[in-house]
Amino acid sequence: MQQFKEYIPIPEELWSFETGAPMQCCALCDCDLFEPGRNYLVEKAFKGSEVIFEYAMCLDCRDKLQGELSLQSRKLIQNYFEEHVDLEARRMECLKAYGLDYSKWVQQCLVKHKPRSECTEFQVYGWCVDRDLVFTGFPYMLSSDCIDDLLELISEESMGAINDFSEKIFGVDLPKDLLVI
Repeated sequence: MQQFKEYIPIPEELWSFETGAPMQCCALCDCDLFEPGRNYLVEKAFKGSEVIFEYAMCLDCRDKLQGELSLQSRKLIQNYFEEHVDLEARRMECLKAYGLDYSKWVQQCLVKHKPRSECTEFQVYGWCVDRDLVFTGFPYMLSSDCIDDLLELISEESMGAINDFSEKIFGVDLPKDLLVI
């Protein structure tokens, strides 16, 4: 099990807007995310200050969902991030400049560098281990411009897998301008 040195309690922005508390169960398998050492992703999409969707997903389910995407889509997405962001360099720069101030890490788009204050729609992502947010390549924010770029890279087959996932956890397909991954 990997040990993380830089972590804080999960910030309120990543809590469930419905319960007002950190999300404790995986959206797919319903496992207890607060189990010691459990790794999981939290994703929230916003339009202004309104939450469009939110979920937490354990590492096993995230890997399973990623595996349902076509190999081509996974490679294109990976290449997109590799071309635009050096996550380890960003991590070191952010730790030096902001320490463990979550709000500073998500103040601009990871890829486009567009300030959050100028985004009408955006998504925030956090990597958590049990009750803590860890500062790895996460946390980060993606602007709707970046999401649009990513959506163009995804094959129809992969979009079907994403819509299946959306149907399972939200009961509906997401609008075409939002990305759940």
